[in-house]
Amino acid sequence: MTRVLRYPRLSALSVFAVMACALGRDACVSASLHGWAQVLLIATLVLLMLCVALMSCRFFVDEGGVGVGFLLRVRRTPWEDLAALGLLCCNSRRRYFYGMYHGATDFINLIHHAPQCGPWGFVVPVSSRLIRAITRFCPFDVNLSAVARAKRSRRLRIQWHQAAVQTAIILPTAALALVTGVLMLVRAAGQQAGVLSTTLLALSLFALGLMLLCRLMSTVSTCPRFSEEGVGAGRGVYLPWEDVRFCYVHRIAQMSGLFLLSQPLETANRRGAPPILCLSMPDTTTMLLAYLTYCPHANHGMEI
Repeated sequence: MTRVLRYPRLSALSVFAVMACALGRDACVSASLHGWAQVLLIATLVLLMLCVALMSCRFFVDEGGVGVGFLLRVRRTPWEDLAALGLLCCNSRRRYFYGMYHGATDFINLIHHAPQCGPWGFVVPVSSRLIRAITRFCPFDVNLSAVARAKRSRRLRIQWHQAAVQTAIILPTAALALVTGVLMLVRAAGQQAGVLSTTLLALSLFALGLMLLCRLMSTVSTCPRFSEEGVGAGRGVYLPWEDVRFCYVHRIAQMSGLFLLSQPLETANRRGAPPILCLSMPDTTTMLLAYLTYCPHANHGMEI
C-alpha cells in the first residue's frame, strides 16, 4: 500500500510553524518573557493539532483500489467502482490525479469542487511516488505522461479589472485582520488572565487574514489573458483556441465561474482519459465573446 498526503504544502508549512513556535517559546523562557512564553505555548499546541489533522489527510493506493481518509474515517473504493480516472492540469500548472465514483455526478461537479474530496470523487496532487503506485496497482491504462505546453502568445489582453476589484476589497480586510491579530498577541503577552481566549482569538484573525490573502492570490492567478490566438489564466496554463474543446459557465448565487477544457466532456468522464488541461477563471462577458468569436469548437462544446 502507498500513502500520499492530500495537502503536502500545507502540511510542510504547518510543521515549520510548529517548530518555529516551539523554538520561540524556549527562547522566551530563557529570556524570562513569561507572557510571550504562554502565548507561544498556546500557539504551538493549536498548530500541532492542525499539523496532525493535515498529516492524517491521506490518499491510499493498493491492489484493491483507492482510499481517501481523514484520521479514522476512510472511504475505500475498488478499482472497478471508479467510473473515471485521469490526469488534470489546472491554472497553476500543478498536476492532479482525479477519479469519479459510479453513480456520482459528472466531471463538471468535480472541477467545481476541486481540490476537495467528496461522495462524487477525489482530486489529489500528483507526485512521483503516486505515479509509481498507480502504474503498479491500477488495472486500467491511465495516461500519466507530462502534458505538452503550448507556446504562449506575447499579445495577450489582460482582464486586469477583475483582479483589481478583488484586490481593492480583499487586501485592506486581510491587512486589518493580521494587524489586529498582532495587537491582540501583544496584549495577551502582557496580561495575567484571559491569555488563552485572547490568543485563540488572535490566531483566528491570523487564519482569516491568511485565508483572504490566499483568496487574493487565487484571484490574481486566474486573471484572464486572451488574444485571437489563445487564452490563459494568469501566468499559468495557456491554451490555443483550437485546443479548447469544451466550455462550461457555472453560475449560482453570489458565485460565477468559467471553465475551459482541452478535452470534450465525454472524454473526461471515462477511465484512461488523456491528460486534461483546465482553465478556471471569472465569468465575464468579454471572455464569453472571445470564446464564441475565436474558438473553432465553440458551437459544439458549451454548457451554461
